[in-house]
Amino acid sequence: MPYKEVWQAPAHLKLDQTRLKYSAIFRRFQGASSVQATVIEPQREPVPMWIADMDVPPCSDILSAVTQNLRSTYGYQSLDIGEAVAKRYERSAPKHSRFRVEPVDVVDIASVIGAVDVALRTFCKPGQKVMVLTPTYSPLTESIKNNALQPVYIPLIQQQSFVESKVSELSATGQGENTLNCDADDIDTSVELGTLDKTATAFVICHPNNPTGTILSAKAQCEIIDFCLHHNILLITDEVHSEFAFNTSNEPTIIPMFGAGVDESANHAKRSKVKISGVTDNSVKSSAQESNTDQSNNIGAALPRIIHLNSVSKAFNLASIPGASYAIIKDKKTRTTFAQAINARHLSASNLGKVALIAAYEKGSIWLDTVKSALSFNRKLVVRFFEHYGIQVDYTMGRAGYFLWLNLSSFPTHLKNTCSLHETSSTETAHVLLNYSPVNSVEECIGRGVIGNDGTPFGSPHHIRLNLACHPSVIETALQRLCFTS
Repeated sequence: MPYKEVWQAPAHLKLDQTRLKYSAIFRRFQGASSVQATVIEPQREPVPMWIADMDVPPCSDILSAVTQNLRSTYGYQSLDIGEAVAKRYERSAPKHSRFRVEPVDVVDIASVIGAVDVALRTFCKPGQKVMVLTPTYSPLTESIKNNALQPVYIPLIQQQSFVESKVSELSATGQGENTLNCDADDIDTSVELGTLDKTATAFVICHPNNPTGTILSAKAQCEIIDFCLHHNILLITDEVHSEFAFNTSNEPTIIPMFGAGVDESANHAKRSKVKISGVTDNSVKSSAQESNTDQSNNIGAALPRIIHLNSVSKAFNLASIPGASYAIIKDKKTRTTFAQAINARHLSASNLGKVALIAAYEKGSIWLDTVKSALSFNRKLVVRFFEHYGIQVDYTMGRAGYFLWLNLSSFPTHLKNTCSLHETSSTETAHVLLNYSPVNSVEECIGRGVIGNDGTPFGSPHHIRLNLACHPSVIETALQRLCFTS
């Protein structure tokens, strides 16, 4: 099985008794409401696919840098990550983009969610509205509510299973190899523009979105930026999954930060034609022309106030350190105010976190490419599993991240083709007839020993989020348990 050497096997992983994905698992079983969840067949140990980390050791160069720093330095340290971050984004910036990250634009922070909380507390007042995508990562919504702000939910528009079904079409036509740099506009990934609220103070966007893996099209990003610019709405983007981007054939690719992929000239051409929530064509055009003039002097002036948030902890599997997080803010006034708020709360990144970030961005690219290739195989494995058994169920992995977002209520009651049900997984007992009996609730998933995240906190009941950053045999075992009994 390809890439199996990248991932640590479950037997080895369980030796780490402090690993949260294992140490907390039985509390989850006890909390399940289903009677099935209290009894798990002895041969079916729990398969933990619920927490967002990866079953792969961090890059050795990062570990060496952290170890050396611990041995050679002590006391309070001063280490700047601006240059390392700027160089990282320079490599991934679109060819014709005028958006450039400068070292001065970077503010180091302890965590992305902590930064979201600080930004909302600093720039919003209790009772004000804050837009947020749905479904999306629940701590973002919780941050809005915890600051006494009113969430306004903006539905995502994405055709379920489009990316996954596209793989079969490309494979059948032999076009898969030529789609590495396919445009995000090939996929209908947008938002309901009519639900955007011009009275909101901020818009919190998880991009790429967790749990759906959605990457908004360049057109959608342009429209959101226009809307926020016109109505002076602060944009806060959580972009921690942006390193894990894939094209429509599930091959690794690169995406720019939110809004940076929109060509400047095309951007303004589109602005004059778009009518959003009562904004007239002329007013949009006028605003675009003013922004275009300012942009010749300052790229930040042509954008709304945006706080881009990212971290090396997710991409380089450094949650236990953790690796440094950071904000990229082009608007000087916003950046200064935000940095002061972070410093006042002592929420800057730790020195070790910064050491890890610099090592990751300077020496971790080969390691990351290997992990992305392994994730690519796992994503294709999911597609092939459902195709092999002829199971037409609504699911998506989007174009980024390492999650399978599965609609448990969409499993067909019967399969048309039953000839393949005599086959078994290489990880389960051989020569056992498989009986198609799909789960239809998260409780049933737990009852069969597959531990994922309930979709309800994300805003989508009857869904489950499964982490695919693991050994392929784990994925195969989990999918068979969800779909079959023996």
